[in-house]
Amino acid sequence: MIRAITNTLALGLGALVGNQMSLRIACHRAPYPMPHQLAALLEHPWRLKYRHPAEDVGLYGCGPGMNVLDLGCGTGFYTEALAQRVGEEGVVHAVDLQRPLLSQAEARLFAAGLSQRVRFHWCGAYQLPLADASIDLAVVIATLPQIPNKQLALAELARVLKRDGRLVVSEEMPDPAYTPPPVVRRWLQEAGFRFGGQSGAWFCYHQIYFNQRS
Repeated sequence: MIRAITNTLALGLGALVGNQMSLRIACHRAPYPMPHQLAALLEHPWRLKYRHPAEDVGLYGCGPGMNVLDLGCGTGFYTEALAQRVGEEGVVHAVDLQRPLLSQAEARLFAAGLSQRVRFHWCGAYQLPLADASIDLAVVIATLPQIPNKQLALAELARVLKRDGRLVVSEEMPDPAYTPPPVVRRWLQEAGFRFGGQSGAWFCYHQIYFNQRS
């Protein structure tokens, strides 16, 4: 009986690990955004144990009066913290490819009384509706590996960022599209960004880069 239970548990664990590996391989071979139907996971209590937007945006260098881009804003989990930081003189541009997620972000910022500080854009990462060299800080939270053409997206980020403007890329291991820090750093450096440091652990890390394009 004990052996049968052990074998069953081993098979179940093996199937779970196998499914996870298959999912992660598929995400890297054919990147795609997290389906909006899974939006509740963005603010799951487990995620709140390692994601702390109010603290993180300070680490990113967000401050009063800044023009900030939140690319892949989702439900506005980080957008709200950014809007609080930029103050009445600043602006946050919240961008997401999926209309249902953007609608949730709009409702969230309206409820928080911060919607006047935010411009919502329903679009992808390849053609941002922003002027050249207009952004002080861009944050890309658990989004970059989900974008099929990363170099095109990074070139667009370089276009809208000011010279020496900051770009923050943050990844977390529970995301099936999770990519290790050295790989992300290679992507950014190949795109012409200067590495400015890393914080956190491999499970959830934050990397800061500076735009070197004029």
